[in-house]
Amino acid sequence: MIELQEKRKYKIICFITALILILIMLLCMKEKLDGVCAYEADGDKAPLCINEVLYSSLGTYKDADGDSSDWIELYNYGDESINLKGYSLADHIGSDERWYFPEMEIGAGEYLVVFASGKDKVSAEGEVHTDFLINPMDTLTLYDPAGECIDKLYAGENVDPGVTVGRLAGNPKAIAQLSTASPGKANSSLAISYIKQYDDQLELPEFSKDSGIYDEEFELALSVEDKDAKIVYTLDGSEPDKDSEVYQWPIKIRDRSDEENKLSNVKTVADYSLYYEWESNCRYKGTVVRAKTLKDNVLSDATVTKTYFISPETTFPIISLSADPDKLFDERKGIYVPGETYSIWKKYNKLNASEPFPPANYYGSDKVKGNIEIFNTDGSELLQNDVTIELFGAGSRSLACKSLKVTVDEEGSKFDTGLFELLPVDGNAENDGETTQLVLRNSGIDFNKSMFRDILAHKLVAEGTKNSYLAAEPAVLFIDGEFWGIHNIREVYNADYFCRHYGIDEKNLDLISLHVSVSPNEIEVKYGNEDDLKDYYELLDFVQKNDLSVEKNYEYVCSKIDIDSFIDYYAAEIYYGNSDWPGNNFRVWRADQVNSEYGDNKWRPVFFDIDDGFTNTDFNSIEYVLTEDYDKSIVKDLAYSSKGNREIILALIKNEKFRDRFFERFEECLDTVFSAENVEENIDLLFEKYKPEMKQHLQRWHTKDGWLKSLKNMIKKSSYSEADVYTYDNWVKKVEAMRKFAEERPDNIRRYIKEYRENNGY
Repeated sequence: MIELQEKRKYKIICFITALILILIMLLCMKEKLDGVCAYEADGDKAPLCINEVLYSSLGTYKDADGDSSDWIELYNYGDESINLKGYSLADHIGSDERWYFPEMEIGAGEYLVVFASGKDKVSAEGEVHTDFLINPMDTLTLYDPAGECIDKLYAGENVDPGVTVGRLAGNPKAIAQLSTASPGKANSSLAISYIKQYDDQLELPEFSKDSGIYDEEFELALSVEDKDAKIVYTLDGSEPDKDSEVYQWPIKIRDRSDEENKLSNVKTVADYSLYYEWESNCRYKGTVVRAKTLKDNVLSDATVTKTYFISPETTFPIISLSADPDKLFDERKGIYVPGETYSIWKKYNKLNASEPFPPANYYGSDKVKGNIEIFNTDGSELLQNDVTIELFGAGSRSLACKSLKVTVDEEGSKFDTGLFELLPVDGNAENDGETTQLVLRNSGIDFNKSMFRDILAHKLVAEGTKNSYLAAEPAVLFIDGEFWGIHNIREVYNADYFCRHYGIDEKNLDLISLHVSVSPNEIEVKYGNEDDLKDYYELLDFVQKNDLSVEKNYEYVCSKIDIDSFIDYYAAEIYYGNSDWPGNNFRVWRADQVNSEYGDNKWRPVFFDIDDGFTNTDFNSIEYVLTEDYDKSIVKDLAYSSKGNREIILALIKNEKFRDRFFERFEECLDTVFSAENVEENIDLLFEKYKPEMKQHLQRWHTKDGWLKSLKNMIKKSSYSEADVYTYDNWVKKVEAMRKFAEERPDNIRRYIKEYRENNGY
């Protein structure tokens, strides 16, 4: 009997134990499914995160319009409801271009799906749509009303279409391609593949030497204190991963000039096979070392990047840009090369071989993660940041050497604009210290000529006009350790710029880009909205339908534009003889802000891209700009872009008061900032500045005649050989031509003004 009772007692205990175990398992499963307990509050930050993202919708989840829009899911893992008014999303970290949430709530433990459709609206059904589209290379960033980063999510390129990326339930620090999409619900706890499985608590590798310029070779030691951790590293510029080289002994840092070029031998333009041959002979190199800590098959979140140079021969600051070389130069995914895009086009368009701007990888919008270091000439490091790299410019992307825009990736980190010494930021500006973006500019079509026409143009207008200008500092660029020639570091016309130079807040800024000489027209509202573009077009409509010689019409236009700014802008562009304008390279901005003298809501032009200036001293740009039916055959050898964007100046010039004011101011500029003495003095300064660097730069980008052109030259001598373009002597000739321009241009402009006024009865 006692034995039977003991057996019953034992069964009851087993049953209760099993029941407890089942309850524990259910609780664990619940935690994994809803993930609430796994999300940890981070100090004073709101308990809100980017939880799941769909980058390439295949129609599985449509918006109220029936479109297969991509989407971003937010999750409130806190205990209280959050009002999203003032919160914002951006498609890359540090971006000044953000989309702001309307007045709406996200309850405790609730999810909100935001469509990244570009529609910028709240639908009748309550759906929220951003004003931007997304791709996996974007770093999606969530900001609170104070502008502080709450959360960010980066997927990278290896994301499958129709598959969501998000935080694993139960382990939200792990970013993965999720097994099941769950918009508006808890995420799956199953991963198809991991995007990020990093630990931000792992110590980072220590380097025995700082980045910089050294006189002698040395051995570089890497170390971590944790004996159970390893160090993985790369020397090709790519981010280390679990399969990278494991550090075991010191790395030899030496002069690598005896090594063969790799990246420099990659052809970066559409076709050299017939007319041109690539011939990059510059061999000087630096060494880029990138390292992570690896422990228990998990990598440190951050990468330590350092670059070393052994006795470089340069008088310029040095830029070291490091990134995965495949993402820059690979045939399929490289953003710097013609690549697969061009190869496919060429296969089916052999009869259009002369197309000047055929489709190519480099016309795409893909971005690459990397790191930038800039060193002063004494070897000291001016700055270092993890960055997002993208190509910059339009037609200039077809050139062998391309402009690059870099944007800081680390929230709260910015570039110090004190690096601009040749043409500094206005010292009187309110906020002249920092910027989130820089352009490493190739000088456009001037990259194999003077390399400084645009800087000269900006330097002159900065001296004595009301034009905007972009600060500048020349440098030599190395990509993944290989020499890439001279690149001019420049400011960017972004929200930072207008705050720094004019004290304007982004929310009060309108900036419109109008390239109307191309088909289709490229019109972009960079800041502001379509209503601002409508306002500008209404002004254009007014000046075309109303006679501005009538005083009240003229005064109305003066209330809409900064007349002095427009006068100085047109005087400068006309003096420079810029034929790649005004139909191209034309922007206007305005701001409505009570605490700034520039917040008067008047339109002002933006000054940029003068690489085509200082070319033809006899070019009658007065007639080019001020004649309605201009005969473009007169400039058949130049880039004709006068069509469009002349409505305001053509209307204003009919008003006598404006006409007198315009030509008087132009004469004043010709006597001062554009005088032959002043312009020649600035050319001499820039000539001496660039002179020590030009031989290496031209050697880096040297090409020679291909077999077909050589054969044609044997039959009939061409006006020049390609090899003659990339020489120091040719550079000197180009600068001499600019001196001639400076000497003759003022008198030529005075003559053109006199002829114009006489011919038109003014």
